[in-house]
Amino acid sequence: MPRYSAAELDAFKNQTNPLFYPNVDWVDETLRGASYGDNITFSARGGGKFVTYYTMLNFLDNRGILQPTGDNDGYSTQLKYSKLNVRTNLDITASPTTTVQLNLLGNFSEHNRPGTGVGDIFTAIYQVPAGAFPIKTERGIWGGTTTYKNNPVANISGKGYARSQTRALFADMHLKQDLAVLLPGLTGGIKVALDNTASYWDSNTKNFGYESAVLDLETGEKEFKTHANEGTLSYSKSVGSVTTHFNFEAYANLARQWGKHDLKATFMYSMDKIKSKGRNTGRAFMDVIGQAHYAYNNRYLVDLSLSGSASSILDPDDRWGIFPAIGAGWILSEESFLKNDWLNFLKLRASYGISGRADYDVNLFQNIYGGGGSYFFKNTPTSMNGMKLTQLGVEGLTYEKSHKLNVGVDFKAWDKLSLAIDAFYDHRTDILVSGSNAVSGVLGISVPKANDGIVDNKGVEIALNWDDKISNFTYHIGGQFSFVRNKIIKQNEEYRPYDYLKRTGGSLNQFFGYEVVGIYQSQEEIDNREVKQYLGDVRPGDLMFKDQNGDNRIDNYDQVALGYNSTCPEIYYSFDLEAEYKGWGVYALFQGTGNYSKLLDTRSIYRPIVGNNTISTYYYENRWSETNPNGTLPRLTYSGSDNNYNNNSLWIADASFLKLRTLEMYYKLPEKLLKKTGFLGGAKIFARAHDLFCIDGIDIRDPEAIGASHPTMTQYAFGFNLSF
Repeated sequence: MPRYSAAELDAFKNQTNPLFYPNVDWVDETLRGASYGDNITFSARGGGKFVTYYTMLNFLDNRGILQPTGDNDGYSTQLKYSKLNVRTNLDITASPTTTVQLNLLGNFSEHNRPGTGVGDIFTAIYQVPAGAFPIKTERGIWGGTTTYKNNPVANISGKGYARSQTRALFADMHLKQDLAVLLPGLTGGIKVALDNTASYWDSNTKNFGYESAVLDLETGEKEFKTHANEGTLSYSKSVGSVTTHFNFEAYANLARQWGKHDLKATFMYSMDKIKSKGRNTGRAFMDVIGQAHYAYNNRYLVDLSLSGSASSILDPDDRWGIFPAIGAGWILSEESFLKNDWLNFLKLRASYGISGRADYDVNLFQNIYGGGGSYFFKNTPTSMNGMKLTQLGVEGLTYEKSHKLNVGVDFKAWDKLSLAIDAFYDHRTDILVSGSNAVSGVLGISVPKANDGIVDNKGVEIALNWDDKISNFTYHIGGQFSFVRNKIIKQNEEYRPYDYLKRTGGSLNQFFGYEVVGIYQSQEEIDNREVKQYLGDVRPGDLMFKDQNGDNRIDNYDQVALGYNSTCPEIYYSFDLEAEYKGWGVYALFQGTGNYSKLLDTRSIYRPIVGNNTISTYYYENRWSETNPNGTLPRLTYSGSDNNYNNNSLWIADASFLKLRTLEMYYKLPEKLLKKTGFLGGAKIFARAHDLFCIDGIDIRDPEAIGASHPTMTQYAFGFNLSF
C-alpha cells in the first residue's frame, strides 16, 4: 500500500496545507547564495642612514553564508570570521660591522558561529527530508519530531552562539656581525625568536523548543505535541589552546675566494622548545650543523653537510642522531664547448642525504604504571587498590629516517625559456608503526609501537616557463608537474591468507573494498548465480561483487585495493598565463590533480533513506528499479543494506580535477599620469575571481568538499592597489 495517497501528494506539491504536508527546501532556507568580505592592507616603508622600517596593517573578514542569523536581540549566529594583522620590521645599523633586524607580527582573529557545530548544521541540511515538518508551526514554534530533532534552521537561529578569539605574537631578532677583523670573509650572527598563540572560547548556547502537529481523524481538529521546551542561554568560557615556541640560533659563515676556488662554509647551533597547554606537552629539539659549498672555476660544485640532532621525545640515553648529505653539480654552460649566445644556463646536479624526525607523542619510551584491580590483604581481608603496568615503553625508540636521492637539471635559453627537472627516490625507514601484529595476544597488555616501518617514494617534478616581451606587449606561460608514488615495504602487517588482501606492497591510505561487476536484475539471477554473497540480505537491484579467491563466496576475503591514495594525489599540475599591454593585463592560474580517490558517502546523496536520511534527486533518478533496470545506483531501501553500503568500487570515485583557481584582469595607470598627481607612485585596479569552474568526474559534489561540510565557494574580489 502506498505511503501517501494522491490527495496527500497533491497537498505536498501545491502546499495547500503546509503544516501537515510541508515541502521545505532546507538548502535555500539555511544558506545564502553569496557571502561578503573585505581585505584591506596598508603598508609603509622608510627610514634614514642608520634605521629603516617597514610596517603593515591588514584587515580581513568574511561575513558567512548562513541564514537566518539576526533573529536574536544582541547577537548574531552567523558563521563569520575576521582577522587583523600588524607587522613591523626594523633594520638597524648599529656600527659599520653590526646590523640588527627586529621583526614583530601580531594578529587577532575572531570566529563566530551558531551554538551548534558547523558539521551538525550541514549534517541536518543533508539529512532532514523536505516533508518532515515546517520550519515553524503556525504557533511560531520550531518544527520537529521525535525522529528529526535537528531542525536545520533552528540549529542556526535557535541554539545561541559561540565565539572564539585567537591572539598570536611572533617576534624575532637577528644580530649580524662582520668578523673580518679575525678572519677575512668571516661573519657571525645570533637569531632569537619567540612565538605565542592562544585561543579562547565564549559559549552562549541553549536548546530550542520544537513541536509537531497531529490531525485528529475523527474530529478533524489539529493538536500540537510538544517534544522539547525552549531553553535559556547558558554561558561558559574556556581556554582553547596555548602554545609557546622559542628558538635560538647561533651561526658562523666563512666565504673565501682564491684563484678559481670559491668556498662557503657554515657552522650553526639551533635549539627549539615548544610548550602547549596541558601536562606532558613540552618538546625540545637541538641541532648542530656543519655545511660547506665548494666551487671550482665557477662550473664544478660540491656540497657537504653533517648534522647532529637531539630530541627530548627520545630516551635520554639515545637522543642523538647523525645525518649526513652530499651534493654535486656541473655547470655545463660555462664549458667552452657549450658556450653559445642562445644558451644562458645549463646545470646538472645530484644529491644524496639522510634526514630524521622524532615528533612522536611524549614518554613513548617509558614503562608507565597506573591504577590496577583491587586486592585483599591482612588477616581480616580488606580490599585495597593496586597498580599495574599500563604502557610498555618502545624499545630502542629512534628517529624516522629519510634516505633521499635526487638528480636534476636546470636549463635557461634565449633569456626567455627556463626548465627545471628533478627526479627523486626517497627510502623512508624506522617509521613508527603498530607492534601488535608481530606479538601474540597472550602478552596480555597493549603492545608498544616499533620503528619497523619502511616506505619507498619515487617521483619526478618538472617546471617550465616562457617569458617574453614584444614592444609594449609582455606575456608569460608557465607550468609545473609532479608525480609521486609510494609503496609500503614493511609495516608489521597482520597475517592475511591472500596476497591481494595485503596492504604491504601497496600505497599509503589505499582504499580496500569489493569490486562491483553489476547489479542483480531479478531474484532468479540471484538464485542461479553460483557465487553467493554473504555481506547482507541480497535482493534484485543490489550490487553484484567479484569472487576474488574462487570459493564461490563473497565475504571479507574478497576485498581488493581500489582506486588511489585517499588523502594525497599522486599527480599535481598547474599552468599559468599572463599577458599585459600598455597597462591592461590578464592573469589565469589553473591547478589540477590526478590519481586521486575519494569515498562517496555524503548522506542523502549517496546513502539515502538509511538512518532517516532524506533522498536526493540525483539518487532517485539514477537508482535501479523494475521500471529503470539500467539504473547505475542500487535500489532504494528503508532498512539499509550491508551488501550495498560498504566500501566498493561504485563508491570509490576518481577525484581528479582541473580548476581555474585564479582569474584576474587589471589595469595599471600610466607613469605619466601618476607623475602629474605628485604623490602617487603606482596604481592598479583589478577584478579577481577564485575557483571559477572545475572539470571532474564526480556528479554533484566538489572533489575537494565531499561530505556534509561547508561547500567550496567561488570568490569574486574587486579592488585597487595604491603606492605613494
